[in-house]
Amino acid sequence: MNKKGLTLVELLAAVVIFGLAVALTATVITLINNASSKIEVNAMANSEALFIDRSLKDDILAFGPTTYSSCGGQDCFVLEKEFEYTFDSGTGQIVLTTYSPALTYQIEISNGEILVDSTPIVINNFTLGPNSTIELITTNTQAYLKITYELVATTGETFTFTTSYSFAILTIPA
Repeated sequence: MNKKGLTLVELLAAVVIFGLAVALTATVITLINNASSKIEVNAMANSEALFIDRSLKDDILAFGPTTYSSCGGQDCFVLEKEFEYTFDSGTGQIVLTTYSPALTYQIEISNGEILVDSTPIVINNFTLGPNSTIELITTNTQAYLKITYELVATTGETFTFTTSYSFAILTIPA
């Protein structure tokens, strides 16, 4: 006999196949959402690191240090500017301007913050990790400032970045 309709076995097989398709789809959507979240956190960390890097480099470049000293602790340095050449509009000449005491620019990592002249750099969506450091490597004529900062996301992921700046160690010309 040729009956129209489904048997119970066919119906159960269709339900099982449909259930497997839904489960696989849900798994794929979950994986895509997790990957998307990780990509978003990574992009935010890169953006924040680029902001910190650019802020520090721009400030140090504008300051124009000629020498340095230590703040007395680890991860703390004072960049100093004892002199600079400026344009004197009255005479139309470039003149040597000296500073006594020297102008200073202090950079420090303390209590989970990067401090510039005791003002913290604002870090959004992350905290500064314990592996953040400042190093100053010198030769007779060059200073190389290396700042490594670790950004920790609320998810616990850590992202490590390094920014560096070098300058010539100069004495006041006679």
